[in-house]
Amino acid sequence: MFQRSDDPVALAVELVNTWDELEDPPELLVEIDVLRRLFRRHGSEREALQVRERDLDGARVLRERLRAAFEVEDEGRAVGLLNGILRGSEAKPQLERVDESWRLRWLGAPLDVLASTAATSLLEAIRDDGWERFGICAAAPCCCVFVDRSRNRSRRYCSTLCADRVAQAAYRRRRRSPRPL
Repeated sequence: MFQRSDDPVALAVELVNTWDELEDPPELLVEIDVLRRLFRRHGSEREALQVRERDLDGARVLRERLRAAFEVEDEGRAVGLLNGILRGSEAKPQLERVDESWRLRWLGAPLDVLASTAATSLLEAIRDDGWERFGICAAAPCCCVFVDRSRNRSRRYCSTLCADRVAQAAYRRRRRSPRPL
């Protein structure tokens, strides 16, 4: 379902979306292997090997703290929440060479690395594109989040699956409604 990504915003969004109302049960972060796969998909093999069962509860708490940045009513509060996550993390930044460029990497306990990486990436998204790009899927009951990177700032759904589901429902409604003469 997911491919490897070096995009830290995608890591933050994927973590928040481990609670998905369209799934039964909605909790997707049910075992340590899910958290390990999340780390591996985002290039954090070291953290995937270090994460332990006890880290699941902390990852769920982090997920809710990150989600709050998508749910608040203004940019200042979102920034405050994300800065709070950073302040609580003990991970330290380090610049490292990746191929021919430099990349900022956080070092520390797996959850601290996850918190720092996710919060920093969302703060950078706010700085670069604005908090208005943060969204919650419009395809109820889905509650997944996204960061809109479209040119025209028109994204309304977390995925093509949700967009298609809404389009199909609208099509079925139109077909059922009586046509005017």
